[in-house]
Amino acid sequence: MTRSSYPPLKSLSQNFLRNESQAKHLVDRLPLTLLDTVVELGAGQGAMTFLLAEKVSRVLAVEIDAGHSAELEKRVSEAGKKNVEVIHEDLLKTDWNEWFRRLNGPFMVVGNLPYHISTPILFRIIENRPIIKAAYVMLQKEVADRLLAQPGTKEYGVITVLIGYYARIQPLMQLKPGSFFPRPKVSSTFIELVFHQKLTPRIENEDLFRWVVRSSFAQRRKQIKNALIADARFSGTLIAKALEENRIDPQCRGETLTIPQFVTLANILANLIKK
Repeated sequence: MTRSSYPPLKSLSQNFLRNESQAKHLVDRLPLTLLDTVVELGAGQGAMTFLLAEKVSRVLAVEIDAGHSAELEKRVSEAGKKNVEVIHEDLLKTDWNEWFRRLNGPFMVVGNLPYHISTPILFRIIENRPIIKAAYVMLQKEVADRLLAQPGTKEYGVITVLIGYYARIQPLMQLKPGSFFPRPKVSSTFIELVFHQKLTPRIENEDLFRWVVRSSFAQRRKQIKNALIADARFSGTLIAKALEENRIDPQCRGETLTIPQFVTLANILANLIKK
């Protein structure tokens, strides 16, 4: 791997993939064709950028670090990679529809996500799912475990439900700390997110759905009825009726509910509010 003139910044949680064979193995696992376009989130030193460029028609390599962005752009130019465009911007602040316009259509997302903003990026991916074909991202193993968790486990929580409703999560590869520089304290998992073509049951009110999920896990040891009335948004009577109609024990904990149960509960609550 080419050595960079710019040291990794701890403030940006930069942990660069340094093993070329592993980078190649990761990219080879992806179902990419020359008809595809890719937005690489956090291109860094370009460990996957050039490999992706060999597989697809165009790559937008997005990098927030000005030094690494300029350095990667220079390497791309020297290598004559006409199908790679390096973009220096903050992927949490930019309008992802601009990438859609640049690439003339939906794109794949690939990236080694910074640990400290991996969850916000996951929610941006879900938010922009109409313009994304699928996403393949590297996460801290703990975050990946939470995405893959089952009801009733300590890992099961807000992101399990809010991401899992919209996408199927599949682990593709696990990497040890030694695969990165600087070496992180934890292992990482490379995952696939494929969006569900049909969302069932359908959510009546997305804001209310998110509130129900977040409130249910805000204090995990609380019984679900008490958790849902904690911020006094709704009366205890209304919450009790919604739980009863959904046949949910008011004394159970939110962590025991399945994703469809959360959706149905939010929908029942939405309908009760209208009455």
